[in-house]
Order: sequence, then structure tokens, then C-alpha cells
Amino acid sequence: FFSRSSMSEQLLARGVSPALLLLLAGGVAGEWTGHLGLSFESDRKVEERTMLCPSGFITGLKVRQGRDERSDIDTYDFQLQCGRRWSAWTGMTFTGLRQEKAFECPMKMHMTGLEVTKGRREWGDVDTYDFKLQCSGVWQEYMGLGVSSAKERAAKECPSGTMAWGWKAFRGFVKRGDQDYYNFDLNCKPAADSQQAVRKTPSPREIGLSPNVFLWSAKDVGTWLGVLGLGDYSAAFEANKLQGDVIFLLLESHLQDLGMRKVGDRLYFMEELTQLHDSTNAWAKALGTPLSSTRRLPNLHKAGLPAEVVSWSVKEVVRWVEALGLHEWAPLFLSHRVQGDVMFSLTEVTLKEMGMARIGDRLFTVDCLQSLYEELTSWKKRRETVQATVDPARLLGGGASAAPQGGVTSAGRGYATA
Repeated sequence: FFSRSSMSEQLLARGVSPALLLLLAGGVAGEWTGHLGLSFESDRKVEERTMLCPSGFITGLKVRQGRDERSDIDTYDFQLQCGRRWSAWTGMTFTGLRQEKAFECPMKMHMTGLEVTKGRREWGDVDTYDFKLQCSGVWQEYMGLGVSSAKERAAKECPSGTMAWGWKAFRGFVKRGDQDYYNFDLNCKPAADSQQAVRKTPSPREIGLSPNVFLWSAKDVGTWLGVLGLGDYSAAFEANKLQGDVIFLLLESHLQDLGMRKVGDRLYFMEELTQLHDSTNAWAKALGTPLSSTRRLPNLHKAGLPAEVVSWSVKEVVRWVEALGLHEWAPLFLSHRVQGDVMFSLTEVTLKEMGMARIGDRLFTVDCLQSLYEELTSWKKRRETVQATVDPARLLGGGASAAPQGGVTSAGRGYATA
């Protein structure tokens, strides 16, 4: 992050061009939008601070408000968020911290406009400001700093096809009435000037998570959502036990059930999920590492269950569900009289109808049923092959293949299947 104030003035005095100043700051010269248009006066030297993102664009703003009651002076200072990193404070005159607020563009969008409301309460000579960002062309809510007796409002937007990467703040002061004035300017440049304009899927290692997504806990999934800028939905994902071994089974309809009402959020999530799936697959294939989950299918023999699942009673189905670690939902299978001859017909819709409320548990159950069916089918084919190639007399001696014992689920076996 770069800040220019007196240094800029010194360089300009030496004949250094403004364009070169921007290049020295590590960026490409953009276009200043011009002052917002708020009323501005000063009977002393105007204070100015300029902040530039060294790469990428502004994605958030942090403001702290201060006041010196003895002199009736109101002060503000600012931080920019560039990508995922916060800058230092601009260093404008500041005293008596009252409050601090921050706003980040949702889904890692970029700032394309700024609106400021100014208030003035004559009793006590109180000057207040509040700020609203435009993110990727959409105006957001005010930060909530509070304005006493709003007097004026002004805004500027970046030209079409550009985003804000620079910020300039001006402070003036008029002694009569202890009037504090602020004004602002944005520097905008084309999105094509930086690859940072494109939202990218963060590498799991970059955020301290395992590259094997199937090992992620529901809390890890929430961490990933936060990095994407979708942290508002983390609580819903965790409440629905959406772990790494089931998130690749999510559909857009599930996102609606999770409270993700905005179409843009859902489309963005599904795109990021696809990229995460592809990168996880590539990592596993490169290392020859199976994507195993911490949750596995129960061993039928150890669970005391017969290999012929279609013959299971309701109690045996319940025992299998409990062996999956889904004790909470086991009574549902009992009350709905689910036997082995119908359990493979269960779908997520019927599980929801039965009362299995958590999306993650429903997806896990359906995936386990599919894995068990595949394992049983494979076992039966092997048995048929043995019966077709081995002397029947040998089979009477107990030479048939062993029954399935249980293993990893389809979502956590081999490479990602979604």
C-alpha cells in the first residue's frame, strides 16, 4: 500500500510528473473522478492523503471517527482493503477515538463508487460523516457511523468498465464555528489493467486448510466461505453439517434452502465449488492420493448385519443408520417402517419428508446408500463369476467369495465423483 502527501508535493516541486508518481507507487495511472462535490472550506492549509492499491482494486473501507470535546474538533481517518489485505491508516489528523466501522464488498467485489452524507449540529459544533460504497455497480448500505442533522449528500462513480484502485481524502478546518470539512476523490482504472479484477478461488493451503477437501469439517467449510466473501452463510452451512465429504453433492436448490436468496451469490458459489472440485481432483491425481473421508461405511459383519440387505428388518436398518453415526435420525426409520427391501429407494426428498432436517445428513445418507448398493452389486458379480467358473462340488466346501464388509462412501472413495 502506498500513501502520498508531503512527499508528493516535494517530488512535484522537483519537476516529477504526476504520471511518474503513480508509476513510482507501483500502479498504472488511472483517472481521478474529481471531488465528490461536498461543500469544502478551510482557513488553514488543506490536509491531503492519497492511498493506492499496489495491485488489484479496493474491496473495502474502514473508517474511524474521533472528537476532541475541548476544541470541538471532529476528525476521521481511513483504511483501504486491497484484495484481502488492509492498508495502514492514512495518517490524517486524528484525536479522541469515538467509533470505528468497516465495510467489505460482498463476494470480494470491487469498489466502483462512493457516496458520503454530511451532517452538522450547530450546538456543540459537531460535524459528522457517513459512507456508502458501490461494489461492482451496486450501491450497498451506509456504514452506520451516524449523522447528526444531515445537511448534504454527494457521490461519484467510476466510469463504465473501470474500478477504484486509489483514494484521496482532503481535510479542511474553519475556526469560526469549529467547522470540519472533508472531501474525497477516487482513482479508477480499467479492470483489464490487473488480473486481480477477476475473483479467484483461493488455494486451500493459502487459508490453512487441507488440500483433501473430503477431510474438511463444517467449520473448515465456513472458513472457505468466509474467504470467498460468503461468510454470512457459514452458520447455515455449519448448522446443516455440510462437511467436505458432502459439499460437492450440493445443488443450487440446496443453496436456496440454506438462505442464499441472491441469484448472483448462488451462481458464484457453484462456480467456485466447481473450481474447488477440479483443483482437488488434480491434486489427488498428481500425487496418486485417494480422497478418503474420515467417515466410512460400517463393516456389516462387525455391526452384526447380514450381507443380504434386502432381507433386513426395520431394526437392522436402524442399526445400520446408527453405525453411520446418525443416531439422531434412527427413530425416523423405525417410525416410517423402512425395511431392507425398500431402503435403496430412499431419496433426499423422502428423507426430508421423514423429518431428517439437516441437508448434510441427508446427502451423507443418500451417498452411503449408493455406496452400499455399489458394493453389494460388485460382491454379487464376483460371486456369480466364482459360481460360473468353479466346480459346484468345491462351493459345497465353502469356497464362495466373502460378503461385503463395508468401506468408504462413494463421495470419499478414489477421486472426487461430483
